[in-house]
Amino acid sequence: MDAERLIPELPAEGHRLRVVIDSDVANEIDDLYAIALALRSPERFRIEGLIATHFAAAEHAGSDSTERSYALMMDLLAAAGESERYACARGGHPFSYPQEPPASEGADLIIDRARRASPSDPLWVVVLGAATNVAGAILRDPTICPSLRVVFHARCPELWPERTRQFNVCGDVIAARHLLASEVPLVWFDTGTELTQSLAESASRLRPIDSMGAFIHDYRCGLGAWARRDDKGIFDLADVAWMIDPSLCRGEVVPAPKLLRGLEFDWGQTHGSMLRVTQIDTGPTWDLFYRQLCRDRVS
Repeated sequence: MDAERLIPELPAEGHRLRVVIDSDVANEIDDLYAIALALRSPERFRIEGLIATHFAAAEHAGSDSTERSYALMMDLLAAAGESERYACARGGHPFSYPQEPPASEGADLIIDRARRASPSDPLWVVVLGAATNVAGAILRDPTICPSLRVVFHARCPELWPERTRQFNVCGDVIAARHLLASEVPLVWFDTGTELTQSLAESASRLRPIDSMGAFIHDYRCGLGAWARRDDKGIFDLADVAWMIDPSLCRGEVVPAPKLLRGLEFDWGQTHGSMLRVTQIDTGPTWDLFYRQLCRDRVS
């Protein structure tokens, strides 16, 4: 429909990105790794806020998933020695009706930071959970779209291009539909499954680095057997690593399809184009992660 929808393009090394990270961090271990990498990459990221998001689609979510994400995010920042440094907000509940965005401190934060950004120096919103807050922000103030770039972790390459069943999409289908149908420059992040780390490697390489590394490792040890498996995916780390070094992944420009209620893609109804990121190089990604966490900090 809109051939002029902008395709996001990461600037060259040395350019610092305005970033808000929106994460259902208490749902999975991988978000802790992703946020840690962002915290230890200040030469690349100017973090303008962190949003704790629900994980309503999970069987273990309960009614307090947002609050659990917020509490864990605060614990991670404390372990990193970064308490009080960043604006932190709680996200809203999933959409109930298509044109009625839920109340959300997270959406408020995105709108505020996007209004301070510009098309030439945009705000990158890295969505590692459901798209509730960024979709709500766009619906409430569509004028922010030219100053936004959205990276949505929607990893489900095995079903592309027919449909999706990805957890973040299922967490708020209405929000994901809005994201695809909006004017916002969009990255459909569709890789990260192969990015794994054994618990033994975590114990020998991550835990000894500092208090943040120890916190992440020990938290993983306290989760269920699924988190301690040697082939445990650290999926969302891929999004942040790609933003630091785009050469780690492949990408293709594709039409932005309509997402149907049954999670099928309708390629007869598209809205401009988006960047789909695929095929991450796992070895260099882990090299980047440990290089950033182990180096001297940059203010």
